[in-house]
Amino acid sequence: MKHMPKNSGQLILKWLAVAMISISFICALCINFGVRAPLEAKDDTIGLVVDYDELKRLADGSYGIEFSDMLRKAYLAGATGLAIRERILSDWEIAGDVTVFSGGQLKFNLESAYGGAVEEVVGFAVVPSKTYILTKDPLVYEQIFSLMDAKKRYPEPFELDDYMGIAAQLHSSERASLGLGFPLAQLEEAAALGFEIIPRLRSWQPTTAESLAEAFRWTARIPNLVGIGFNDTAVPGGGTDPATQDLLAYEMKKLGKPLVSFEFYDQIGMPGLVMRIDNNLLRAHAIAENEIRNYTNFRDAMDRYSLAVSERNIRYIFLRFYGLENPAATMTTNLELITDVREGLLATGLNLGSPEPLPPFTIGKLPLFLLGVGVIAAGGWILALGFEPFIGAPAEKPGEEGARRPERKWRLWYGVLIAVGFAVWAGLLFVAPTLSRKFLALASAIVFSSLGALLVILDTPGRDAMESRWKRMARSVGMFLVVVLFSFIGAMVTSALLADTSFMLKMNSFFGVKVAHVIPLIVVPCVLLLRDRDWFGVVSGIAKSSIKVWQLVVGLVILAGLVLYIIRTGSDNPEMVTGLELRLRQLLDNVLGVRPRTKEFLIGHPLMLILMYFGYRYTMLPVLIVGIIGQVSIINTYTHIHTPLVVSLQRSAHGLWMGIVIGIIAIIIIEWLIGIIRKAIKKYAS
Repeated sequence: MKHMPKNSGQLILKWLAVAMISISFICALCINFGVRAPLEAKDDTIGLVVDYDELKRLADGSYGIEFSDMLRKAYLAGATGLAIRERILSDWEIAGDVTVFSGGQLKFNLESAYGGAVEEVVGFAVVPSKTYILTKDPLVYEQIFSLMDAKKRYPEPFELDDYMGIAAQLHSSERASLGLGFPLAQLEEAAALGFEIIPRLRSWQPTTAESLAEAFRWTARIPNLVGIGFNDTAVPGGGTDPATQDLLAYEMKKLGKPLVSFEFYDQIGMPGLVMRIDNNLLRAHAIAENEIRNYTNFRDAMDRYSLAVSERNIRYIFLRFYGLENPAATMTTNLELITDVREGLLATGLNLGSPEPLPPFTIGKLPLFLLGVGVIAAGGWILALGFEPFIGAPAEKPGEEGARRPERKWRLWYGVLIAVGFAVWAGLLFVAPTLSRKFLALASAIVFSSLGALLVILDTPGRDAMESRWKRMARSVGMFLVVVLFSFIGAMVTSALLADTSFMLKMNSFFGVKVAHVIPLIVVPCVLLLRDRDWFGVVSGIAKSSIKVWQLVVGLVILAGLVLYIIRTGSDNPEMVTGLELRLRQLLDNVLGVRPRTKEFLIGHPLMLILMYFGYRYTMLPVLIVGIIGQVSIINTYTHIHTPLVVSLQRSAHGLWMGIVIGIIAIIIIEWLIGIIRKAIKKYAS
């Protein structure tokens, strides 16, 4: 690798870039440790929620157990909250609060009781296509009638003996989906025991201001109400109409309770609604109904709950029960499950109780601008490194002033380009603040994971043949730590750019994960290639040379590895993780508390350390490319803003020291193998 000679202009540009990156880094540290970390440290209270219908099913299926008894048992076992879906007609009917007839059924029953003159006796004509609802409970009647009326189902009241009746034209699908309130009497009983109630409203159409107001009026009557969730795939109103979203947000704000979202159950309209209510949100985690049967081992389920709470800002554990097809046989087991999860959460240092939403916070325009300054400066630095050979070298002899002019002219345009970058960034902060932060966070992840390796490789002198192995090892570790330092700067800047309640609650997220993982693997080799004055000759030589079989095999293996790396990147391919890797991850979690990333401590960091030890040359390019993966992974860890900062720091620290240890062991083994090969060659030659 041929190094470019330096002059005063280059040094000035370099130190300006260092100054701007330093300002950005200091600003990022202030945001991350002065604002974000203290908020996360206070967030240590967890609610343990069980499902109303599952509790009722346990009670109904167990001999001699009333629902009130089951509520008491669950509360004493450790449950703090009760989630309940809005009732549909069948729920009211199963509970015995109403009796539901089709028009034909009611007419048949009345004719059987009164003979043919039904209308004269009951005082109204029975329409076969209508649905008829009978109840003796005035509160249930009032709730169902008023909600049907507000939701434009045009109910008609009637009386039949000592029953209050409602007649309405309901399609069979509406009977199974239209939300008609909550069992307030039973919820009063649960609240008296100490349960916090989280209702889950169903969607309906048309969603009007009147129907929303009525639905929330009845919801507000729920005792010990602590939050509101939604039951269906979209929030009420469908989640796509801004005017309806505004009406829904108005009712939420008027109620003054946080929204509760369920992780991995993405609902249309949820992010927009959360934004409208100032991120007043609590996140719940549940093992889905189709997954619960796979968690036969309590320890596996507890590990999942603990991970959700510690690493993803989850504030409610929504505990689902096992074996509900045979409630009598599993009642005791499920109550023990509540107790075990409660004790497991307390053992991790968490408090069980009523969680509070994260207080809303965002970063001002000036700090964001300063963060962007460092990213743009780092990107400009990489640009300068790559195109330095094309701008003319300083004169070697007196009188060769012409050689300097292209460089001076280039520096002028370089300064103009950076200034334009600053101006564009400042403008975007006002025009599209959230989108511009996402774009610059992506740029930060790319440039800082590339810059450290480039600077260290380009500024490293040739190997000293007389240098001792251990001295060279120590120097290599130092060089590796410099590379990691730049990645850590990028991690802090990227994290600070995304430091906002909406990102911490996963209503917004970092985008371009795969791009951020791939581009540095291309940028670093390309810049190093461009740095060579004979780069065209190098490329031509490679293109013209004959390919050996072993080179083809190695190339295919590397290509396959990179494809696998890209596919596995992100959280959209969990099936790509092998059972062995899952067991390794769990072991590391159990031993270290926070597991490091495999591609850091096992792949990227050791190979980068090996590269620092043996020195970069073109034959080491595959090692460099794979080594960069570790630096990319460091920054990627901090793009998960919903993970508390202290957890990300622990993950990086464990990945760093384990990667250094594995790298040193690998270097010792490689040196030992090289020694054996050299002896064998010498012996063969002699």
